[in-house]
Amino acid sequence: MEKEKPQMQLNVDPNSYMITLMNIGFEEEMFRFLIASANQGRQFVATPKHAKRIYLLLKQQIEGYEKKFGEIKTQLPSMPKSTTEEPKVGF
Repeated sequence: MEKEKPQMQLNVDPNSYMITLMNIGFEEEMFRFLIASANQGRQFVATPKHAKRIYLLLKQQIEGYEKKFGEIKTQLPSMPKSTTEEPKVGF
């Protein structure tokens, strides 16, 4: 008789989102991630050790992706400079 394998229940959101905003802040004991898509937002909290594991996993997955499909060319968005200019309206 074959031993039954334990099952893990996951609550996976079936929707895919195009991330429109990501904000990360940290304190000594936690990292806070806010990820937004359109009018939907999710906040996640991780210890520094777990945040580093997330980084390492993403790095590994991106490297595998780039080996298979080619380099992803991107950069971090620049921070807006504070200005006293009048806001431009229109295109």
